[in-house]
Amino acid sequence: MGPKQAWGAFSVMLILGDLIASALLYDIGLGVLLPVALMLIVPLVYFYILYKRYHVEVVPESDVVLFEDPEDLMILCNIYGLDNSGELEVLRQRLLEFVRTNKDNAFTWVAPKAVLSLGSALEIEGVGGSAGRGKPTPTNHLPGGRTRSTSRLSSIDRCPVCDSPAPKKGTTCKKCGADLEFYVAFGESKLGKLVLSEKSGFVRRKIRYEEPPSRED
Repeated sequence: MGPKQAWGAFSVMLILGDLIASALLYDIGLGVLLPVALMLIVPLVYFYILYKRYHVEVVPESDVVLFEDPEDLMILCNIYGLDNSGELEVLRQRLLEFVRTNKDNAFTWVAPKAVLSLGSALEIEGVGGSAGRGKPTPTNHLPGGRTRSTSRLSSIDRCPVCDSPAPKKGTTCKKCGADLEFYVAFGESKLGKLVLSEKSGFVRRKIRYEEPPSRED
């Protein structure tokens, strides 16, 4: 069962649970307003979060080949529900096969393993329709088909990955080695924000671990 069908199955269960909870609240004498509010608000919040978090862009094939950090490809594989094991080229090939399969879709549904497992267990068909800090090799192109620009680079004051001050000269962060312009451009998309959120948390923890504690003289 694919992510879209799995979310459909999960959504049916959530709506049924919401209806049952609303009926119980009404049955114990809490009036009409609270049960009706619960019955309406819970699905609205749920579907908003579902759409914003799990309906993500399909990375163009031309963008996949730009990534040189295995960690980025591992994160992308996690987001798309793919196997994240293997070296750089294995991960890249896996992602290329995925985007070629979804080449006609600008967006695709993704789901965590728990939702996929639940959907498969219910067998509802057709419902809802390395972790190292590598240094990406700078290229002339950026995600989204954009080209590098000195004006964009000069406007970057903090690293989009580790949030340390950007160097006055150069294209890479001196703290974590990230290609500043690459990740700023990538972070302008919904999917890019998801990747940077996961990547930055790991990188910042690693930087704190590697830095020796300060000693007072």
